[in-house]
Amino acid sequence: MQATRLFSLLVKVVLGLGLNLLVVATATAEQVYIGLRNGPSDAFPVIYEVTPYRQLDVILRRGDWVKATDGRSSGWLQVDDLHLLETFPRDKLWKLVNETRPGPYRLEFSTSSLQSFSIGGLFPVFEQSLFARYSRAPKGDTSWSLVQAGWLNEFARPTDELTFSWSGAIGYAQDQQGSEFWSSEQEPVWAGILGVEAMWQADRYFELGARGEVATTLNNDMTTHRSVSLIWRLRL
Repeated sequence: MQATRLFSLLVKVVLGLGLNLLVVATATAEQVYIGLRNGPSDAFPVIYEVTPYRQLDVILRRGDWVKATDGRSSGWLQVDDLHLLETFPRDKLWKLVNETRPGPYRLEFSTSSLQSFSIGGLFPVFEQSLFARYSRAPKGDTSWSLVQAGWLNEFARPTDELTFSWSGAIGYAQDQQGSEFWSSEQEPVWAGILGVEAMWQADRYFELGARGEVATTLNNDMTTHRSVSLIWRLRL
């Protein structure tokens, strides 16, 4: 008799624990949240979370990220995560996922106050924005060329379309015949270049901006040149 009561008590305890675990698991499964970030990258922190049933509208897109709002707050999430929103229209989702969009690559052309022109490109490497650029001043006794490679780091974004960045690069400079722009010995020299730029995203595929640079040769002359450039970039 006592064994029967003990067995009955044990069954009740086991069933009670199982029921509690089921309730907890069900509640946990129902608590699904989608994080919206402070900017269009995983590097930005999550500023608030929404449930899959929150009504959100997309107001801006940057690459694989969209900025969504519920009318009171807004944040960024990846396009591929929009399917988690049960209330988001499927036709809009299909359009956002499949439409052609510019990627992280940029083709650049610029003209400088040093009476030179440049052509180059920007590309991501390990979440860093790197660039390569070729510059040439073709005029007479001040003719020269410069090949440089470096990195670009954004430090301010007052609006979604306007960014400020600084850059650092190492370059290989060479004077043409008769020119002493970089070196009095008319020999190829290495140069260090620092710059600050402001870029405005004019539309989906085009950026316009300005850049200020200081370039100093890494030889005994330490020749320094300052310049201001007008920049055009095509978003690829």
